Amino acid sequence: FRELIEILAISRNQKITQPGEESQILELLIQRDGEFQELMKLAVDQGKIHHEMQLLEKVVEKRDNDIQQLQKQLKEAEHILATAVYQAKEKLKSIEKARKG
Repeated sequence: FRELIEILAISRNQKITQPGEESQILELLIQRDGEFQELMKLAVDQGKIHHEMQLLEKVVEKRDNDIQQLQKQLKEAEHILATAVYQAKEKLKSIEKARKG
């Protein structure tokens, strides 16, 4: 944009504009402005998407922490059950020995 404006300013100062040159430059300036507006819209959309992604990443992180806590609790429960099963087997062995004896 700055370059186009500088070209316009120089051509006006030097009075060497070709017929239709100013309108061509103005059309180019309008075209560039349209492209710039599209890029700005895209940037805003990407900003919104980025914000949504950050929110989703926080949700995923929380879910990961919940899963890790559940895995830890399951591991503890598994250990408790394994101990209980072992003790029950030992109890059954001792009952069988007592019956035989």
